[in-house]
Amino acid sequence: MNPAGKTMEICFWGTRGSYPVPGRSTLVYGGNTACHSVRIGDKSIIFDAGTGIINLGTALVREKKPVNAMLIISHTHFDHISGLLYFKPCFVKSTQLHIYGPTEVVGDISKVIHNLSKPQSHPIEFDQMGMHFSCNSLTGGDLFSWSASAKAPKKVSASRAGKKDAIMISAMYNRRHPVHGVMNYRVDYMGKSFVYASDIEGDPLQGDSDLARFAAGADVLAHDAQYTEADYAAGRQGWGHSTPAMAVKTAKMAGVKRLALIHFEPSYDDKKLRQMERETKKLFPSSFFAVEGKSIRL
Repeated sequence: MNPAGKTMEICFWGTRGSYPVPGRSTLVYGGNTACHSVRIGDKSIIFDAGTGIINLGTALVREKKPVNAMLIISHTHFDHISGLLYFKPCFVKSTQLHIYGPTEVVGDISKVIHNLSKPQSHPIEFDQMGMHFSCNSLTGGDLFSWSASAKAPKKVSASRAGKKDAIMISAMYNRRHPVHGVMNYRVDYMGKSFVYASDIEGDPLQGDSDLARFAAGADVLAHDAQYTEADYAAGRQGWGHSTPAMAVKTAKMAGVKRLALIHFEPSYDDKKLRQMERETKKLFPSSFFAVEGKSIRL
């Protein structure tokens, strides 16, 4: 991690979907569930809080510097929130944690977070952990600006996008996940951009045109790729997850520079994912399967 630099550093902390799968067969791509981060200077934008956030927290605490992070939840299925109570910066008084949840998807994010740490299920309630935190709602179309001098992100209008060197975070509500949908996010900073699109099911023939518009020209698109074509056709339609081919269609439509595949089916071992990655590169050469703990800089 590079806290001093002003580059955009993207790191993949949890690449699995549904549930964690530790063991010898997942050592390459990883076995933790959804969590990814963007680091710019002393600020972190964290996408989801699956078990991958535990290793992220350990890495941040090792730096022995105050943590100032925006945690953005895409939806509250358990594989996207189950690691939050074990995020080590939560127990550090200097931590500033700004939690955002989409009202279209989860309703009141504060209730969700506090229910997670009820005494019946966890020995320490969220309010007692020690850090400074806030729970905030967002909706599709919201835009946030986080300038270098600001302690927290600020909601702004598109016509008042903030300072030139500010980090911009935008949200898009996506209905392509069962029941309540899911929120996709985009981070823009100094001409560089990252888009997070987990738990979506693109059209098998056309991809996702709404997401393609949202991700247009992005440097990196992180896209759900849970199933092989064969498994998807064998009964996974409508489950709210994509194949690599669906992700490729959207990436091409959006004109993104690189495609990171995420949210892998937990029953797939490293050997299977490696084969899927080789096949995907034939369709989109600048694609790659995310590897837990690995980062890229823009």
